[in-house]
Amino acid sequence: MNAAFNQHKASSRREVLRLEALSLLKDFANDLIGIEEIDALLWAVAERTISNLGWQDCVIYLMDPHRNVLIQKAAFGPKSIDYKSIFDPIEVPVGRGVVGKVASTGQAMRISDTSQFNDYIEDDAVRFSELAVPILWGQEVLGVIDSEHPERNFYQVEDQLILETVAGITATKIQNARSIQSNSELALFYERNPNPVLQLNEVGMVSFINESARRYFHEHLDVGSLLVLPKLKDALLTAKKKGRFTLRCNQTDPKTGEERTGEFNIVHLDAGQFNLYGSDISHIVDLQKAAEAANEAKSRFLSVMSHEIRTPLNAILGLTELLIDEEANREEQLRHLAYMEFSGRHLLSLVNDILDLEKMASGKVQGAPQPCNVIELSTNIVDSFQNRAENVGLELKLNIDPNLPRQLITEVRWLTQILNNLIGNAVKYTSTGTITLNVFVKNQNNQGCTVRFEVSDTGPGIPASELSRILQPFEQIQGTTQIEGTGLGLAIVQALITEMSGTLSIESEVNKGSTFSVELDLPRAENQSQLQDTIPSVDGPQDLQASPHTDHDNPSTILLADDNELNRFVANKLLTRWGYTVVEAVNGQEAVRAWEKHGPCLILMDVQMPLMDGLEATRIIRNNEATAGLKRSPILALTADAEPQTNEKIINVGMDERVIKPFNPVELQAIIASTIESLRNEG
Repeated sequence: MNAAFNQHKASSRREVLRLEALSLLKDFANDLIGIEEIDALLWAVAERTISNLGWQDCVIYLMDPHRNVLIQKAAFGPKSIDYKSIFDPIEVPVGRGVVGKVASTGQAMRISDTSQFNDYIEDDAVRFSELAVPILWGQEVLGVIDSEHPERNFYQVEDQLILETVAGITATKIQNARSIQSNSELALFYERNPNPVLQLNEVGMVSFINESARRYFHEHLDVGSLLVLPKLKDALLTAKKKGRFTLRCNQTDPKTGEERTGEFNIVHLDAGQFNLYGSDISHIVDLQKAAEAANEAKSRFLSVMSHEIRTPLNAILGLTELLIDEEANREEQLRHLAYMEFSGRHLLSLVNDILDLEKMASGKVQGAPQPCNVIELSTNIVDSFQNRAENVGLELKLNIDPNLPRQLITEVRWLTQILNNLIGNAVKYTSTGTITLNVFVKNQNNQGCTVRFEVSDTGPGIPASELSRILQPFEQIQGTTQIEGTGLGLAIVQALITEMSGTLSIESEVNKGSTFSVELDLPRAENQSQLQDTIPSVDGPQDLQASPHTDHDNPSTILLADDNELNRFVANKLLTRWGYTVVEAVNGQEAVRAWEKHGPCLILMDVQMPLMDGLEATRIIRNNEATAGLKRSPILALTADAEPQTNEKIINVGMDERVIKPFNPVELQAIIASTIESLRNEG
């Protein structure tokens, strides 16, 4: 009877607790108001609700969908440490144990005796009763509330209903907290976004604006302000119809005057508002303009090149036809030939400009510093322009600092090209007045000095907006397309000065003239006494009569190897005029046989020939010389290939020097004479 009474008493007690729990649920939602952080929410559920149900143990799990496990987040009972953290937390894989199965099925489980449950997972201790319900949001399992009790059959249907109600309210609070957190993070993202972000209503009033948008519009825009932009109204209407629209607009900085281009993607929201996601595309617009300008410049260049190439070609072909068909006297023939030579040199200058620019752009250009008398170089360059200047009524002056050292080390060819281009441009663009080359010395010491070359003119001047553009390839001053030229000269000058580690500066005033200044740090030549006082003129060495007599087998015989008949004809005529006997070969095999038969004093060897090229022929000759103990025959490469890598191949196979076609006859004569003279001195 006592047992029955105690059982009745316990049952009545549980009934009272359940009634109290039901009344507790009425206030449960109110208790959680104001709690927005999820971890705090779960601890509040454990502390304020589960503990009041009179249960001894409860653990709340949250789902980690990426790892597919349930993580213990809050607890009441042995697993709780001061309602702040979990003692020895564990993770339960989805599908394992009671908690895992509830998570995988989304259905509550009430276990009367866990010893009969094969997949029971022991945590801190074994308990016989277990109740686990899912925290559901729609079909998504957010987590599991799990309670265990040491008595068998402890949890009843009413307990499950109560816990499911608690779980449902908890799911709502979790989802609300996540939404608040997500919205907060999204708002923070937009606020800190480096790109402009705004939200507008249908009339263009701002309901949200970040700092980037405020900076972009350069005006006091804030929530409640009206955004005024050209075509904004039409853009909003289009976005409302189509869902989205892209609007491009320009803004000018009132402080700097700089114009910025922005592109805004307008998205129409279901609530009726519009989100504007902007990006500053000024750099893209600038690149587009630069590309368009480059294409325009290239088109102008092709047009100019067509004119520049066809004009001298027309002269050459026309004069050739006159020489063939007319019975002209010697004076007329010489006049025709002079025009043809001028036209041919103009074509060669165009080709050299283009090749030089390509080499410098690809990093293939190589300097060859050597001693140079800068005074004589400057004098010769100015003298070479005197006739051109006088013919157009210009005065050409040269001023040289008396403190300029006599001999300095520099890339003579590059410096010559720089000054030629600058003075040539000055003569080209100046119609009246004076052109002056000033050469000054700065920062002089025992090691060297800084030399400043200034080319000044009294020409039309250059607008400030044109100064940087004219240094680009294919560019000329706007409005000067009637002046002949490719627009490559200043680009080459700039590239050469950069290669020489120098600086170029331009000062110009419209209608008054321009000054182009070049500064180069040039070291002194080590042994001034051994240096010649003269340098070759800019037009090449003067005509030299070479002595054909050497100690070689045939001291007046030159072997000419070239597969091009016209090239052989021209070279043969020149060599014969200079007093040499010429033996010809049309390929490398013939060249080797001719060398063996005639023993020439010098070989002019083309590089690219059929059957056997000049490089292989040179290898064979050098090997035969070494094997037979013969004197070394000078071999000059006569080639149209001006690439640096070709020059390396030429030197590596044993050739002595390279002469590039089309060659200057005076320079070729000087090289041959110098080479033969060196051979005679060695003998």
